[in-house]
Amino acid sequence: METGGFVVLVDLDDTLLPDWSAAWAAVEDTLHSVGVERPSEAVRSVFAAARSRWRSGPYFERLRDLGISSWEALWADLTLVSVPQAAVWGQRYRAEVWGEVLRTAGVDADREDAARQFVRHRQALVRPFPGAAGFVARMARDHEVWLITNGASRLQRLKLSLSGLEEHVARVFVSSEVGYAKPHPGFFQAVSDAFTRDQSVCLVVGDSLDKDVRPALARGWPAVHLCGDPDDSDGPWTRVSVIGEVVPPCAHGPDLS
Repeated sequence: METGGFVVLVDLDDTLLPDWSAAWAAVEDTLHSVGVERPSEAVRSVFAAARSRWRSGPYFERLRDLGISSWEALWADLTLVSVPQAAVWGQRYRAEVWGEVLRTAGVDADREDAARQFVRHRQALVRPFPGAAGFVARMARDHEVWLITNGASRLQRLKLSLSGLEEHVARVFVSSEVGYAKPHPGFFQAVSDAFTRDQSVCLVVGDSLDKDVRPALARGWPAVHLCGDPDDSDGPWTRVSVIGEVVPPCAHGPDLS
């Protein structure tokens, strides 16, 4: 396929795939399955327990710097070259979070089983936003699509595989593999260093102003911001609410207006 040297950089979580809302739904489904009364009212307690144990854990700062969050670690394989002890600790972390939640709720259920159920529920919710699959497929016809995402390597690649979008993605950059998380300049430098001499960015798509849009604009790359604040006029990007609203061909220049 002739791509003309143009590359489209696309974020994964809450850009192509729901992340926070899917995590919330999976927690509620798990609480219901283990017998917690009024599970919708107990969801916040799970995230609070996860956040507390995550921040007090022995690898918090390093994992944070790699772009891995407490709720992702509830179902992520934390096998990381740079933090080899994290995988074993991650399994213990999952069990401790669910054990705390079950004790607080007064439910006599196995914490390991609850942890496994959450993983199953969360994996079942890996599916693209409406329009995302069509957008990626259209872009891939005339450009190379590169995924730029924060998170644990095996988890992000699993999500890409489960989503059905993998066949359209030419390159994948995951923060835990790169060694830096967006918006660190080191992450975007790693992406830039991967370009061949005739390649350039024609579009960056992401849901975060700080992690996706502003770093792109700083490098002179056109950017699309998903789910932007309609009252925020700070920046020359196109703002859309669903990725399918972005229609190729993308702009082959510094200005999308």
